[in-house]
Amino acid sequence: MMYRVKACGITHRGNIREKNEDALLINDKLIQEEMMSFPLCVEEEKDYFLFAVADGLGGHACGERASLMVLKTLMEEKPNSAESINMALHKARDNLEAFAKQNPDYYGLGSALAGLVLTQKDTIVFNVGDCRVYGIKDNKVEKLTQDHTEVERLVKLGYITENQAKQHPHRHMLTSALIGSSSFREFEVFIKSIKNYKSFLICSDGLWELVEDYELALPPSELMSVALSRTATDNITLIRVDIL
Repeated sequence: MMYRVKACGITHRGNIREKNEDALLINDKLIQEEMMSFPLCVEEEKDYFLFAVADGLGGHACGERASLMVLKTLMEEKPNSAESINMALHKARDNLEAFAKQNPDYYGLGSALAGLVLTQKDTIVFNVGDCRVYGIKDNKVEKLTQDHTEVERLVKLGYITENQAKQHPHRHMLTSALIGSSSFREFEVFIKSIKNYKSFLICSDGLWELVEDYELALPPSELMSVALSRTATDNITLIRVDIL
């Protein structure tokens, strides 16, 4: 099966942070910039596509290097199934640990990420941590991935609502991430086949925490402008994917 796809990606360090630890991947284009004035848009027809957003963990050494390393591994591995996605992410984590062993100052570097794979047979979303993939249909937005956070656990248990989770004091407490440390070898991956969507949004938590769900259907430039107008304290990265 061939896909005709338009994908637009944009990243920004936000209004507070001095550097951008996010990165994005559109097929073989790996991007990490302090800020982009306009999205990078690609329109192609192929039988395989890979898109991903990685968020280098704040508070850990060299998060910007971690996000690039994770996406580079995905780009090189070109996973095309749930099994190969899982294997690629484990290889990415192993690469982080190997780098940290050779560079002790970076011990504990890590990343969250989310992504989308289009193959001849399937459409697959995946994530580790609190980056997300949304499906967009008739301007309605649905979260397709599952956050690995303490507040997600509280939402599932019915203790708080999705809106309350955005302001919860523990909203940044991850329960899973790719960490370059022998103490954190295990991590949880969410992987799921998706049907009935022609548009997707992949983004870091710096975006979805600031906007309402209905705003996530906005075009990339407009969506970024809305987020930046709300005193973005985190890095913001997003990719909009439309199957034409």
